[in-house]
Amino acid sequence: MKLISLNISIKLDNAHQVVEFLHAQNADILALQELVNPLDEAVFPMYQSKKIIEEATADTLPYRFFGPLRYAEASRAHGKIRRDFGGMVEQGNEILSAYPFVNTSNEHYYKSYEYSSDRTNFATEDHPRAVQVATCTIDGKSLQLLNLHGLRSEGKLGDERTLAQCTYVLEAALRKKTPTIIAGDFNLLPDNPGIRLLSNEFRNLIDEFHITATRPIFQDSLESGGNVVDYIFVNDLIEVKVFTTIDTTISDHLALLLEFEIK
Repeated sequence: MKLISLNISIKLDNAHQVVEFLHAQNADILALQELVNPLDEAVFPMYQSKKIIEEATADTLPYRFFGPLRYAEASRAHGKIRRDFGGMVEQGNEILSAYPFVNTSNEHYYKSYEYSSDRTNFATEDHPRAVQVATCTIDGKSLQLLNLHGLRSEGKLGDERTLAQCTYVLEAALRKKTPTIIAGDFNLLPDNPGIRLLSNEFRNLIDEFHITATRPIFQDSLESGGNVVDYIFVNDLIEVKVFTTIDTTISDHLALLLEFEIK
């Protein structure tokens, strides 16, 4: 089986490029971050990524689980609009699967689902964050999936909030002794307590396969990239066949590709 994890980037008008990429990869499971769900008809097309991706993958990935984090009609900083969505939208994460879900939950570990538009103190206050926890049935076997887009911290070095985040994710993953994959953009560089905490209990495939970057280097207004902030962790009930990044500039993050079997 094949899983792809990708932060598609709310900053870019790239949903159709993402769709082309996903069609070419033909994955069985997608763990996506930074999707935007339009709640109004007036929402600008570049902020309709959830709708565009779902419609394009309906035949191959019919099972979907969207986990909204917050809603807003714009992003503001110091009282000025930085990003106008054209109408009310939800930002969140989504798991798309070729296999049916047995159960799902979208668990907020930092704040609750709420109206959130102020980015003035984003690195220290952030917007609500949650981890998706889902179980699929594949040929009679269970597979637990966790997908998240993590808290921001200064320099992505971590703080008390990100350590609490990783503690929550670890505890959620350990509730069941079942094949488990944890994927997402953790917004954390490798050498910090939160990532080490997860690595003590799960195989950190970024570390194990010596991945040195999960972000491309852009020459525009996006963050420069070239570092590791995206991860996939698995337990010993997952047999890893292939793990790598896919070199693409469709987003400000590289896609993580995992080919695996359930033991």
